[in-house]
Amino acid sequence: MHPDVQSLLAVQVDDVELYGLEDRLASLAPRIAALEKERGKVAGQLDRARASIAAEETRHREVQVRVDANKALVERSQRAYESVTSPKEANAAIVQLEQTKRMVDDSERDAQQVQGRINELRHHVADLESSLADVENRQSATRAELDTERKAIEGEIATAQAKRDNTAKAVPRAMLSKYDRVRLRKRTESVFPLRGASCSACDTAIPTQRRASMAATGALEMCEGCGVLLYAGE
Repeated sequence: MHPDVQSLLAVQVDDVELYGLEDRLASLAPRIAALEKERGKVAGQLDRARASIAAEETRHREVQVRVDANKALVERSQRAYESVTSPKEANAAIVQLEQTKRMVDDSERDAQQVQGRINELRHHVADLESSLADVENRQSATRAELDTERKAIEGEIATAQAKRDNTAKAVPRAMLSKYDRVRLRKRTESVFPLRGASCSACDTAIPTQRRASMAATGALEMCEGCGVLLYAGE
């Protein structure tokens, strides 16, 4: 076997190890996503409840402004009634006074209803805050374990990558580049020996001239059947 091919096969061993580590790291993602989904459901409800409180508090301020304005109208109507000098003016003033009092009653009732909704929402927010804290407390140990596992795998990946980079120094750049294009697409073993006159990965027959060239030069040839790279073995 050509020495360059031997060096490349060593790189492939390192890459297969890296793929396994990367798959282990990727396998953590669904578990983390499940935790985020559980927490996010409660957190989303809490955010919406807080937004509802803010909206109701704005509405309450607006209603309170109307209450104060209507009370001011009552005071003016009361003064107008007290200053009338004829029965006709008195009747009109009484009608105006009663109308403004009804306006005050209506606006105060609206304010009470809004305040009631605010109070209910605040209780709801308190319950959701408690639920969110429960979720976070329940998840804390699992999250810590996942974080520890993630960091450990990332450390293994860094070590394996450094080893791979060092191994790759022995491979000619053109051969390594050809290999990288194939292995990045397949993310698995992508260099195989000839088995007799055929590809050992898929049994596709390789023309005699190509086999002879591979044996003479140590060159890699792509299998037209399955796309792996082939080399001449012993």
